[in-house]
Amino acid sequence: MRGRAFITAIGLAGTVLAAPGVAAADPAPCTWAVSKVAVPDGYEPTFTRVRGTDSHGNYAGISLRMSANTDDLIIWTGGVPRVVHELRHLLWLSMAGQNSSGTVLVSGRIVAEERWAVATYSSSGVITEYAAPDGYRLSAATAINERGDVLASGERISDGQEVGILWSTIAVAPQIVDTSAGTPQDLDDDGTVLLRGREGKPGALWRSGKVTLLADEGKPTYVQALRGGKAVGYQVDGTWPESQALLWDRDGAVRHVEDGGTAFAINANGLITGERSTMVGRASVWRDTTFLGELPYITDIPYISELVVVGDDNDLFGDAGYYGPLRWTCA
Repeated sequence: MRGRAFITAIGLAGTVLAAPGVAAADPAPCTWAVSKVAVPDGYEPTFTRVRGTDSHGNYAGISLRMSANTDDLIIWTGGVPRVVHELRHLLWLSMAGQNSSGTVLVSGRIVAEERWAVATYSSSGVITEYAAPDGYRLSAATAINERGDVLASGERISDGQEVGILWSTIAVAPQIVDTSAGTPQDLDDDGTVLLRGREGKPGALWRSGKVTLLADEGKPTYVQALRGGKAVGYQVDGTWPESQALLWDRDGAVRHVEDGGTAFAINANGLITGERSTMVGRASVWRDTTFLGELPYITDIPYISELVVVGDDNDLFGDAGYYGPLRWTCA
């Protein structure tokens, strides 16, 4: 079936981008509009998720192929979905991100070879598979950045120790990321790796082998995303659903996000998405730590979750559960 677009809108503060060397003006008013995302014929909105955008109006995600109980990669161009059949050899396919060149990062199981594979799919249809360094094997793709660096999780074959593996476009060989401070979570455009802490610890930033711990306020904390030297996440503040959204800088110092309950994603311009006040609050947006406003909902959709994609063009994508994926655009 193909989704129908239902549009609502609300005025909030938007973004004005300045030319290089020119001071940015104050954010100008804009209008956020929400719509349902169309899905390919034969696929269901309920099992469709948008997982990345090229920040030029195109985006990508996954949808369940009912006949095989596995996900296919879906590319939307101008809002029109297309199934990427070239990657159907990857069972249990997952998507980890998309950069502004349109390159999509995926991983999946090659059953005949009894291994997990990590690969990119370019806007021109070129598939590039990434090989683990000698002595290691891959587990899953994690993130791709603007210059095309790729981050994945893996393990050392000799003892099963978890590691991160980073293929950098400016390095001659893959780099092994030490995961003693946390598991690979995200990748910044300068190659900095965000490590998500274990057992409620915030985690750390990894830069070329140097680890910077994220400030810890002593509460269970869950870091989510990294962009432009800023990491976002949230901490559980007492009993469920009480929580506080957090923002860390590149030195690991932390600030509270104004009236933020959660923070799930951030773009290069500091636009943050999350839930207001608590873990079950209204889906909202912030500029760094400053609250901008709540996002509009579609009348028949009462709840939004997984607002985890924020494009540099301010396009936002989230999941409305049984209702399928939603898109917010800022005019």
